[in-house]
Amino acid sequence: GEVHARKKRTETAPGMMADVLMAESSAIKENRELKTRLEDFDDAMPTRKIDPTSIVRSKWANRHEKSFLDKKFRQLKSEIESAGGNVQAIKVRPVRPLAGQDAKYEVVFGHRRHQACLELGFNVLALVEDVSDAELFAEMDRENRQRADLRPYEQGVMYAKALDEGLFPSMRKMGESLGVDVGGISKLVALAKLPAKVLQAFESPLDIHFQWGAP
Repeated sequence: GEVHARKKRTETAPGMMADVLMAESSAIKENRELKTRLEDFDDAMPTRKIDPTSIVRSKWANRHEKSFLDKKFRQLKSEIESAGGNVQAIKVRPVRPLAGQDAKYEVVFGHRRHQACLELGFNVLALVEDVSDAELFAEMDRENRQRADLRPYEQGVMYAKALDEGLFPSMRKMGESLGVDVGGISKLVALAKLPAKVLQAFESPLDIHFQWGAP
């Protein structure tokens, strides 16, 4: 009865048209659902495992060499070794290889995680995004301040380099762009510009406190 009636209906032109419309309606509904599900991933960046030897430090790199020798770095390296790799991804941007170099990426943030994987011989988990110098600097600065593990001298070197190379026209513009107090930037830059004899008085410039700059 019902099956026969449905079969008979589909054999007529109106019935066939109804079936086509029903099929199109289902396809449209499915596409709409898939689009909605994909929108949930619009802001998500896929991670990938990258050979750390193909990644170079950022031109704005602020990590002093001794920061790769301290207790915190050794602890980070041990944690990465135990986990078989870095659990928290670093971020890199693609770069054009320079003459004599095989580098394909530049660190945006995560220099210590990259260095740990480099020393351990592990591929490094990374997000890849093509960002400008200004965007790279802002992301690196934000990540550093959130992690609160960058020493005042290192932060000062980072700010001084950006100013010296014209990434920002002034400390005021830098402060506005980064959301950082210009007075704080001035004090940090002063640390980076301390005379060599003063820096040599310390076992490491990383030991210099923020408030010691002026004295």
